[in-house]
Amino acid sequence: MVEHALNAQESTQPRYILALDGGGMRGIIPAALIHQIAGRLAAMGDERPFAAHFDLIAGTSTGALLALALTAPIGRTRLKIDESGPYYAYREGVPTFWQRIRKVQADPIAIGTLPWGIDTASLEQLYLEHGTTIFTKNQGRLITQIFMDKYDEVPFENFLKATFGDVPLSDATIPTLIMAYDAQAGIPFSMSSANDHGFLFWEAARASSAAPTYFKPAYLYDHAEEQMRTLIDGGVVANNPSLYAYIEAKRLYPRASHYHILSLSTASADFSFKASGATGMVGWIDPAKGAPIHRVYATAQMQSVDQVASSIPELSYTRIHAPLAGEYKLDETSQGALESMVASAHEIFAQHQKTIDAYASMLAGRTHFDQLKLGPLDAERPMQSKALPPPPQREAAALSSVDSLLRRYQLNNSKEEK
Repeated sequence: MVEHALNAQESTQPRYILALDGGGMRGIIPAALIHQIAGRLAAMGDERPFAAHFDLIAGTSTGALLALALTAPIGRTRLKIDESGPYYAYREGVPTFWQRIRKVQADPIAIGTLPWGIDTASLEQLYLEHGTTIFTKNQGRLITQIFMDKYDEVPFENFLKATFGDVPLSDATIPTLIMAYDAQAGIPFSMSSANDHGFLFWEAARASSAAPTYFKPAYLYDHAEEQMRTLIDGGVVANNPSLYAYIEAKRLYPRASHYHILSLSTASADFSFKASGATGMVGWIDPAKGAPIHRVYATAQMQSVDQVASSIPELSYTRIHAPLAGEYKLDETSQGALESMVASAHEIFAQHQKTIDAYASMLAGRTHFDQLKLGPLDAERPMQSKALPPPPQREAAALSSVDSLLRRYQLNNSKEEK
């Protein structure tokens, strides 16, 4: 493992980066795109694990969930494993004397197995089957929800724990970067497989997805800095994590000849607003108008990333984005809406197919895998992970509301909370 890390530091080969946007349940769109891109690679004769093609996978919020699903050691999770493989990494063989005389190329030598990964078709199912678990409402009246977060974080945390278990972020099979924001310190906060702060996979996902007003912050102990962190949704600072991914890739692979980022959006539309319609503070924060000030900031942040990333000479920035025909909220969990978003993902793929095929061709041509934690040559496929449990039945509204209130103020002393 150390030898691979040193080789990666010194290598001048180009590096490939996958960056995944935040966007709540609209994460089903990049999930569908990933499966379609994997299908294009297979059509090119490349059936190697999808994530193994990348030198770094970065994600924010729902993109963090996808990034972690792609890079987790699959046999230690409840994610669905890709049944194909094994696939091997090779190094160039040393030609014999007679091969040099005859100018015959030596056969490559297998040096290890690529790590098994997730069945990319199952990424959509995370949203279709577990969306209502992730977004379990605090069922109080409107006046109650003014003083409480919209969603109960406990079912979401239980889903993440059931999915990823107690796997440390440092055990990611591929370099991974997850973005959050430290609200107490007032700084962007990154968690990576190279600098995990002692966090587990599920904790990184929880921190990156703690959208203000939706979930309460993630209060996690930073083992590296020996302090508590108050972490909220990474979308506050990097809804599109491409620039932070580029910084991390530069740190990991300082001598790379080029960096190729594939950025998958959650298809949010740019927001425009006539400032004359904003009268005072109320006009700018009016929920009936979509909280204009929030959406202006969000759109401006995304546009800034696109402009800056496209202007860096050593960076090729491939952005797959198109606005959805309909308006979908971050917490939209209805089956019809999710299926409509998947259909939109297919349309987005068709609109960008030439661009995607060009990027996929570069991935298919890859022969060096010094970024990976390779397995032994005789490695066996991990045991099929157990399926995630079905979503729990929702409690009656009144009971759910009371229980959430008690839990928030730590007044619930039931055995389950101990």
